[in-house]
Amino acid sequence: MRNLVLGFKRGSNKWSRIQWALESLGQSVDVFVGHYDEIEGPYDRIWTMAESLLPLQVELEKKWGLNNLSKRSADILSDKKKFDDMCTRLGFGDIVPDSVIPKTESDLNIFEDRPFIIKPIIGSGSKPGNLNYMSFKNKKDFLQSKYSKDFFITNNTGWKDTQFNNRRNYYMAQEQLPHDITMWAPYVYVNEKSKWKDILWVKGKVTYHKIDEHRYETKPTEWMSVDVKEVPKDVVKMVDKYFTAIVKELNLKNWFFSGPDFYKYDDKLKYIDCNPRLGQGLQQMDDVHDSRILPKILKGKPFSYDKQFLWKVSKLKPGKIKSVKDLSHLKKYWCFTNNDRLRPGETIPEYVHIVSEKCPRVSFLITGVNESDMQKTYQTVNNQLQECIEYF
Repeated sequence: MRNLVLGFKRGSNKWSRIQWALESLGQSVDVFVGHYDEIEGPYDRIWTMAESLLPLQVELEKKWGLNNLSKRSADILSDKKKFDDMCTRLGFGDIVPDSVIPKTESDLNIFEDRPFIIKPIIGSGSKPGNLNYMSFKNKKDFLQSKYSKDFFITNNTGWKDTQFNNRRNYYMAQEQLPHDITMWAPYVYVNEKSKWKDILWVKGKVTYHKIDEHRYETKPTEWMSVDVKEVPKDVVKMVDKYFTAIVKELNLKNWFFSGPDFYKYDDKLKYIDCNPRLGQGLQQMDDVHDSRILPKILKGKPFSYDKQFLWKVSKLKPGKIKSVKDLSHLKKYWCFTNNDRLRPGETIPEYVHIVSEKCPRVSFLITGVNESDMQKTYQTVNNQLQECIEYF
């Protein structure tokens, strides 16, 4: 089996994991993280690690006579608004948050007195900045912010997004879901016969952060793997109906999904962010089990987890860093995706979330079988990290 893996250089945690798993099965793998025009082929299977590259996968599959992904399916999977609209057509309107691509002020009337979040329809939540993934209490607050001045002009034409393969991007306004509840999310694999299976469950927490008088953000600060028995039964039941429908509708094969995140509150159940790619939670679980899980999933063999993980961002005192002591005793808890900004001269802000980029951010990966024990270990290593930092 000859495999082609498509991704971006910044997403090495995704494509390096699938590359290793395939090679461990004796299959050949070529990875392209740019220079896509140099791809020659043919290949037997394509694995795409970023939604914005799905149209390229369609072109290559057509060229080589593959049929894992249609042009229509790629268009829907790489566009958050089109994906939500498809789910509504399939009968899942009750769990789809209200959303609109606002091109005039009146388009925001559905959020007159409700909070909403602004997000690009193409791309992931790990690319914050400006308006990306910013929330507002209501329409009035948004219109009073400095960002609304040119917003509708920009959103009428969209923009060529250089971070996502020059795709035409637009902003979507989406109903803001509660930030003070637990999220539940499945990881799913669809095999070569279009049979899907939930291969991992996680639960997460988000934190609220006020940015200014008009804006705030809600971002995840921790995720923990859990046994499916811990997941609310109505969430598990909905996931069964949900993936059965969308896999059939999009005629998918050889496919990973991370999420969506399900919010269960009051008498409601809603979801956000169904990512059609290998996700970091599965990568981490594979790593925790010495890279034995992902190859078994790809091969269709039975697998089980003898450990769980807690992925949680460190909570450190804000301030400018004067010096950092040796951290080698903590590296066994280090996440692969930690940045290198924990150094003299950098400033630790008051708020850091799990994918912060432009500030010092350390996330811990704690393993164990008991949530209480893992949380205690987190507190211990977080305190030890704090003791290593000297401030001005």
